[in-house]
Amino acid sequence: MIPRARTSRLATALAALLSTRAAAAAPPVDAAAPEADPAEPEAAAPMMGEEVVVIGQRIGPLDSADVVTSVDILGGEEIQKQSAAEPLELLRRVPAVYVESFNQGIINADVGLRGFNTQGDVAHTKLLIDGIPSNHHVGLPDMKAVFPLEIERMEVVKGTNDPRYGLNNVAGNIHVVTRKTGNERIARLLAGSFWTVEPQVLVASESGALSQTYFAGYRGSDNYRDHARSDKLAGSAKWFYEPSRELRVGLILRGMLLDADAPGYLSAEDARARPTASPAYSATDGGRQATLHASVHVDHELTEGLSWQLKGYGQAFLRDRWVRFDADSAQHLRAEDDRQYGAISVLTYRAREPRALDLTVEWGVDYQLQDSRYQRIPTVDRARQGAAFRDEDFDLHAVGSYLQASARPLEPIKLVAALRADRLAGSGSFLEQPEGEAPRRVDRGLNDYGFIWQPKASVMVTPVKGQSVYANYGRSFQIGTGKGAYATQGAPLEPSINDGWEVGYRSSLFPWLKSHVAYWEQRASGEVRDKGDGSGDAENVGKTLRRGFDVELTLRPFDFLSVWGAFSRAISEQVEPGPALAANKGKELDHVPSFSAKAGVDVHPTQELLVSLWCYAQGDYYLTKENHTEENGSQKVGDYVVINASAAYDVSESIALGVEVHNLLDQSYDTSIWYKDFGAAGAQHNPGDARSAYVTGTLSF
Repeated sequence: MIPRARTSRLATALAALLSTRAAAAAPPVDAAAPEADPAEPEAAAPMMGEEVVVIGQRIGPLDSADVVTSVDILGGEEIQKQSAAEPLELLRRVPAVYVESFNQGIINADVGLRGFNTQGDVAHTKLLIDGIPSNHHVGLPDMKAVFPLEIERMEVVKGTNDPRYGLNNVAGNIHVVTRKTGNERIARLLAGSFWTVEPQVLVASESGALSQTYFAGYRGSDNYRDHARSDKLAGSAKWFYEPSRELRVGLILRGMLLDADAPGYLSAEDARARPTASPAYSATDGGRQATLHASVHVDHELTEGLSWQLKGYGQAFLRDRWVRFDADSAQHLRAEDDRQYGAISVLTYRAREPRALDLTVEWGVDYQLQDSRYQRIPTVDRARQGAAFRDEDFDLHAVGSYLQASARPLEPIKLVAALRADRLAGSGSFLEQPEGEAPRRVDRGLNDYGFIWQPKASVMVTPVKGQSVYANYGRSFQIGTGKGAYATQGAPLEPSINDGWEVGYRSSLFPWLKSHVAYWEQRASGEVRDKGDGSGDAENVGKTLRRGFDVELTLRPFDFLSVWGAFSRAISEQVEPGPALAANKGKELDHVPSFSAKAGVDVHPTQELLVSLWCYAQGDYYLTKENHTEENGSQKVGDYVVINASAAYDVSESIALGVEVHNLLDQSYDTSIWYKDFGAAGAQHNPGDARSAYVTGTLSF
């Protein structure tokens, strides 16, 4: 049962969010006016032996496992037994993925891929939940509305050669697939350190042609640091009707409400001496978020070998965040109203004739409208103190289409070629205040990016079953986010064209040994990043290069023992930053860990008992693109190793018990370090959690 005080807090948060949105729904007014309101599976074997089994002839669109690149699939059994304050943290077990935990209320975590950082200044990874995009207007991936028990699997596609997506698909994409079918009723309760409690309930039933799935979950915790209380409530309902093998129609509804305090950041000294502390100036910092989602899903086999999939959706991310970064600055409210509407159509043809060389052709079209309002309003202890000093009301229309074909001219060889094009349009109204002048609203159109063409190609050779080598090339693009995508008084920013390639080898020759090795590079023609100065403007940091290698290994010498590990090296470089940033030439990009590593041992002493020990680690990085560090020297920061342990025991067919220990050795480390006012406030730290323990009980009924 959720304590009454917590339900009251969530109800209050929801009422306040709706009130804020009602006030902000009015048309923007001139800020100077008196009435201004203050207001293929071989090439992508799943991780740790999780298998994708295809029975009979496939229908429907191509999926992540068909992309000839580095692909990892984390299965539901592994995900559902984990505890995570932020769902994105579940990706810590995936090779070559690094996660930064901010622990600042509703701003909780971000993920990094292929040498891109986790600071939110570049929109580089596309997140989808059941095939629907789930990035904010600034590109930040958001999966707060999903709990572990609801997840069937998570697919991570790395690189530039996946043609299915355009906007935000710079370094790769993550697809979260939730449970939608079956006959099961599961209740799970987790409790543990920091007064954490997390009940989850999932009920799924199939009757004739109709399948129904309902989920509800709550997570409440005081968390490790002071003034870090968070309460999250989420639920979903899914109905799918399948009158015949050829047709399936579904509706998904999902909602989430989060109310969270923010402990603020600490100096390096305080982070080591008093890691649980929260600065006095952060006493009223925090925020609340509501996520609403509705989508319609249609899958139809038109004729034998020809199928069509259509998805339509509408969703909203409503966020209020109160933040004060240090004692010398004032608190302000960041209010975001981000509404998105779109449709995705995919037509797939699979040749059934034996002489057709296993030909598959796919044509996809997608559209998304982002209708966003972003404000910054001065506050004192969350009380408004006047009109917004930053007010942006803008929309963005993104249209994309791709054509992809794959074939096997010879049995061991698979060839894939694709071409994607994206077109962007939009307009916005922005509050500006030139020096010495009164604030005024200015209308601006989206930068004219024209058609952005993205060719992609790949080849895979499987000389022996279980042994594959592959190579791919692909182009993706990146633009500024928010205000940074719209024409300003300066020269408009061109889209940054990212050309990438990868070569790799994947082996599963023996059932007890699986491995994957890959080398990759990615070059950007003119990387666009948020300036980070609070203005919302973007800057071009010039040509950049990212390159690295990934190594994955899973060893199962005995049925009861599995040993797995992954190591990824990423090197970033500012190749040609331009005259204004000439001093940065040859320097690294900031907040890119030099490596990411994870390894584990899973032991089944008995059929009912599973004991696991695993760790994740990341290398150090520079805090700024100028390669400053906290001491203004050459030493980097941010490296750490964390070891976790868990045990799960099936008491009976319907009852299971589990225990988890995070940070087993009680290491002192920082999950997030960022730079502010170098030489004054210096680097700001968020200490990682000390050792913590959680117990779970699961009932299937």
